[in-house]
Amino acid sequence: MKIISIICQKGGVGKTTTVVNLSTIFSKNGYKTLIIDLDPQGNVSTYLNFDKNTNEVTNSIQLLEGTTEVYPGELSENLSIIPSNKEIVRHNEEKIIGGSKIRKLKQAGFFNNFDFVFIDTPPTMSSLVQEGIAASDYYLIPTKPEFLAVEGVAQAMNFAKTTLKNIPNINPIFLGVLLNQVEKKRSSYEEFLTELEYLLGDRLLKTKISHLTEIADSPFYGKTVIDFSDESKAKIEFNKLAEEIIERVEINEKIS
Repeated sequence: MKIISIICQKGGVGKTTTVVNLSTIFSKNGYKTLIIDLDPQGNVSTYLNFDKNTNEVTNSIQLLEGTTEVYPGELSENLSIIPSNKEIVRHNEEKIIGGSKIRKLKQAGFFNNFDFVFIDTPPTMSSLVQEGIAASDYYLIPTKPEFLAVEGVAQAMNFAKTTLKNIPNINPIFLGVLLNQVEKKRSSYEEFLTELEYLLGDRLLKTKISHLTEIADSPFYGKTVIDFSDESKAKIEFNKLAEEIIERVEINEKIS
């Protein structure tokens, strides 16, 4: 079982879209997959038409408040969710004393039934994001190919390093930076990409997700890229992204 958190304090860079679509693809390919939402907006639930305020399943607030029983909600075959809602904001500035609560649940085996766990985090640099990082085996930073958004990548990387330094006994691996909402026809794109490749090297994922109307509109219709045709550019790109994530995880597993 591997936990992957998706982090970036800039909003609108595609964290939730990445979590929802990767999780769906992994589950459709036979991996038992869990989504943990740590964002007070609860957008994962909205995207997947799941009641974020239900009392019938465990929510992420309960994870942070010492629950000893975890009952995720079932979304589809091989795909489950631990939803979030606005009540989680009371943990937003909470000091992580004695280690990550979600990590402790992981170590106790509460997520062992899953092959992959994806954590969606809020667009902040807060205790909730630290919880996600500290509980994870890997973390991924999505961004848009824009100067101010990429400035947020450096901030997110530094925040992750600070978290690793300040919380004992955690060692998540940086999977890399994902470029979302790419418009290759923009005059500045190639120059921008060259600069990013120089700065990030192999930490920049090979797969890029294009700026596509079908991705932007899919939450409105309750669709994921799996619901698109096999010829859909969005579906092709997200499938390639899933393959690259698997490859990077496997490579790191062999190295360790």
